Amino acid sequence: MTEEINPQPTESSEPSNDSNENKPPWKPSLVLNIVRRVLIQSGHALREFFSHGAGATAIADVRDAFGHIAHYPHLGKVAGGLIVALYFLSGVYIVNPGEEAVVRRFGQVTERRVGEGIHYRLPFPIERVDLVNVSQVRREGIGLRPPEHEVALHPAEETQVLTGDENIVSIKIIVQYKIKDPADYLLRVDSDANPLIRSAVKSALISLGGRATVDDLLTTGRPDLQRVMLANAQKILDGYSSGLQLISINLQEVVPPTQVADAFRNVSSAREEKQATINDAQGYANSVIPKARGEAERLTREAQGYGSQVTSRAQGDAQRFKDVFKEYRQSTANGATDVTRYRYYVETMEQVLAKVKKYIVDPREQNIRIVQ
Repeated sequence: MTEEINPQPTESSEPSNDSNENKPPWKPSLVLNIVRRVLIQSGHALREFFSHGAGATAIADVRDAFGHIAHYPHLGKVAGGLIVALYFLSGVYIVNPGEEAVVRRFGQVTERRVGEGIHYRLPFPIERVDLVNVSQVRREGIGLRPPEHEVALHPAEETQVLTGDENIVSIKIIVQYKIKDPADYLLRVDSDANPLIRSAVKSALISLGGRATVDDLLTTGRPDLQRVMLANAQKILDGYSSGLQLISINLQEVVPPTQVADAFRNVSSAREEKQATINDAQGYANSVIPKARGEAERLTREAQGYGSQVTSRAQGDAQRFKDVFKEYRQSTANGATDVTRYRYYVETMEQVLAKVKKYIVDPREQNIRIVQ
């Protein structure tokens, strides 16, 4: 069954950042007055303790052991000053690389983001510092089966979605996130952000899964769904001012219902075979087409060479005929027409008769014999 999660944030009772910025800074005199009153109250409590039996005995023991110190009248002032100095030095704190600090004064945020380095704040109980690792990438699994030794204490949380084409699928999701605003994280989320992450991602999944088909979840539409889910879940977290930043949402496993699992597997296998066939055809085309193009280029160049050769030969024959015709006209003009004509006749007959079978006939004989 799907879960309905209200993505609308509720109003927070935490003070706003604007009110923090409008607060006047603490005066040193007021701080010293608070410290003095704390020391006075501590002194009264110690006197009441040592005024009774156990306290008196303890005082006597201390006097016996350290009575010689009384000869140093300024030692008490030095010790008191040292205690006060140590108290104020306790306000020094270090922010490591990859961390940010949030400073709160009596619970109210005064500094939202303090970077790495050595810093100072007023000692406890006036101010407190919380260090938050903002560079660590955290991971949360939704719908994953816990280890066997944890099954009894933490049963598997199955995430089922009703798709737009009225199919039910079980989904396992891996979410990666980190803290982007440490102040919002401390005030509104505190230490365990996983329940809020799960609620936001499930809400985005249910809303989007109702518009998607089961094929979108099982096949090629999954990357687009993951991208839209990431944006929608981030909007929900920003609406709560959670201070969390989603990095990635991965639909690790999408399982169809058991009753139709075989049919889904057959469809998936058919798609894989189809894609394999397409890949084989593309590979064959990639190997054949270049060869065909090379063969076509070779034939084209051979035809061009043959055409150039035939054209050159025809041009040579035409030029030779022109030269012969010119010579024939000159011989005709000189009265040697029969000689020139006979010479060309003989040359032509030599070329023709050299390629045919010949029969010689003697006209003087009445009986004709064919002599080969």
